[in-house]
This record gives sequence, structure tokens and C-alpha cells, in this order.
Amino acid sequence: MEHERIAHFELLELIGRGSMGKVYRARDVRNEEIVALKAFYPDTSLSDQQRDELLARFQKEANILTTIEDTNVVGIREVGTHEGQEYIAMEFLDGPNLKELLAMGVSFTIEDIVDVGVQVLAGLEACHRAGIVHRDIKPANIVKLPSGTVKLADFGIARILTDATISRTGTVVGTPNYMSPEQVSGGEVTPRSDLFSLGVVLYELTTKHKPFDGESITAIMYNVVNLTPPAASHYTEEVPEAMDQVLARAMHKRPEQRYQDAHSFQKDLLAVEAKVPVAESTMASAARQDRDAAAPVQGMGDTCYCVDCGTPNNPKNLICVKCHRPLLKREMAMRFADRVFRVSPELRLDRTLTAVLNFILALLVVLLIYFFFRSG
Repeated sequence: MEHERIAHFELLELIGRGSMGKVYRARDVRNEEIVALKAFYPDTSLSDQQRDELLARFQKEANILTTIEDTNVVGIREVGTHEGQEYIAMEFLDGPNLKELLAMGVSFTIEDIVDVGVQVLAGLEACHRAGIVHRDIKPANIVKLPSGTVKLADFGIARILTDATISRTGTVVGTPNYMSPEQVSGGEVTPRSDLFSLGVVLYELTTKHKPFDGESITAIMYNVVNLTPPAASHYTEEVPEAMDQVLARAMHKRPEQRYQDAHSFQKDLLAVEAKVPVAESTMASAARQDRDAAAPVQGMGDTCYCVDCGTPNNPKNLICVKCHRPLLKREMAMRFADRVFRVSPELRLDRTLTAVLNFILALLVVLLIYFFFRSG
């Protein structure tokens, strides 16, 4: 069967489609290697200016990514143009991504999570060294091969081609559940933003819960900026305290309080696996995270007290920083108590009358049963 070609790549199967392009499983006829071929097919509704901007971004990021060679980053085989068609041939990853594994109900041990984290961090270190910030670290972009090797994919070009969240102007929004607070707020995105996102991924692998979720994108983005999630050990007792500390530091709201590079993040993850204390800076950062979450916000009204443990919390929190139970704010509790105890006289009389009638009815039933058996 004759297959369509782009240059010397035979297109075998369409495996992805986005507003800017298509992704094929393809064969390089020169050496029979199977590759993922990403072809630039921009949305026909784009203006010439928008198309030119996207093409410039496509070409720039393609050229940058060809300089990265790392075991834990998907490899780029070739970047080129054939008869006016721009394309990128990339390593074909024949394995499930973490999103698919989570959907299948796969459980990850602490050792598994450390292994995934350490390998992804190795890939991120290579990217950051080359001046590239991924900006979309999430389970769907992390692939685990049958050999056990973990590959970081869909950064730069791949994201442009396949991410449904790209805007008409070519500005990548990212995936809200995994975005850093500065990404959500439109601030400067740095390598520490990638480390935050990886912390979110590892939290989800550990607990099978997204730390920042909501019924709408707006709610999710609000939670990313304002909510301190419960410690991972809240969901499962098997999580060691050291892992709680590492995840808390990785997901700190303030970039300066997070891990400053992939290597220090790696070091603490390996300490968790080896069951030795993590760095003092990590423990201190986790403590600061708790204090920041508990501290009242200036201008936000009274401190919110947890009705279960009495711990004072930031009034913006939805979950107690100590016992991790949902917060019932003091004013809410007072309103509830007021409604319970402030009952109108008419309502009290109705309840009393109902109680008397129920008692009389019950007494009549007992008497009827008594006389029935006595007469028998």
C-alpha cells in the first residue's frame, strides 16, 4: 500500500491533531526508523500575520531543541522543509504517559515516584541549561517506556502543535491544574515554575488527587494562587514526612522559597528514598509554607479558626493547615448557631404540640395491643 510522504518520511498513521498542526507515526525510508513526525498545518482561519508569528516561533524553538541531547528528553531527529511544508521528526515514544497510567488505576510506590521525579528532573536540568523553560509539565507530557526510562515530551514545538490550550495569537496558556502561581498571574516564568509543576505531578502520583482542582478554570486558577493543599500524608499514611516536606517546598507559592534548581530537588528526592533527613532548607521551607497558610491576610477580615482543631488559618484557605479538614469560618458558624437557637415562639409551640400528639398516639397503640391480647 502506497503511503503519503513528507520528504523521506512515509506517513503511517495520524496520531494527533491541533489548531496548528498534525502529528503522524511515520517511517524514515532511509533507515526504517519509526518517528513521530510533526507537520506545521496552521489553522486556515488565522491571518497572515498570525501565521507568520507562529511559524517563526515554530522554527526558533525547533532550532533550539535540536541542541538538547539527554536520555530523559524526547529526541529530535530532524527539522526541515519539504515543498513548503515545515516538519520536525522526533523520537517515537512507544509507551504510556503518566496521565494514561493514572487513568488505568496504576498505583505508584514512593520508590516509583522518586524514580519518575529524578528522571524528569534530569531532563529538566538539560532543558534549563539550554535556556528552555518547559512551561507545561503535566502527567500527559511524561512518558514511561517499557524499559523503565522516563521521557519528558511535548515542550516547545510539540506543545505548539498539539496543545489545545494555545490561543489564536500563539501564546501558550498551559494546563491550569499544573501551572505555577506566577504563570496564572501572568508573571515571569522561570525554571522554578517547571519545578513547581513537577511538584504538582508528584503530589498527584502520591495521592491520586490533584492538589489544585475546581469546577471551573477560574476556580482552579484561584486555588493555585491561594490554596495550600493538605500534606500528601493526609491521603495515605504510607507517605513519609520527608516526602511531605519535599512536595511542600516544590509547591511553595513564592518562587524564591522553592527549589532553585533541578539538582537540589533531585538530591532531596533521593534522600526520601534513602530514608535520610532532607536538607534543612527544605524543612524550613515547609514550615514557612504552613506559617504563610495560617497567617491572616491584611485587609481580609478576622482570622478563620478551624472548628475541629482550633488552629487559626488564613481566611482565604479552604482547608485547615494543621488537620487538613474543610474550614468552617467563624462567621459561618455564628450564623448557623444563631439560626439554631433563635427559634420563634410560634415554631416552638408547634413542635411542642406535635410531640404531645405523637405521645398520645403511641399510648393509644399500646393500649389497643394490650386489650387485644387480653380479650384473646
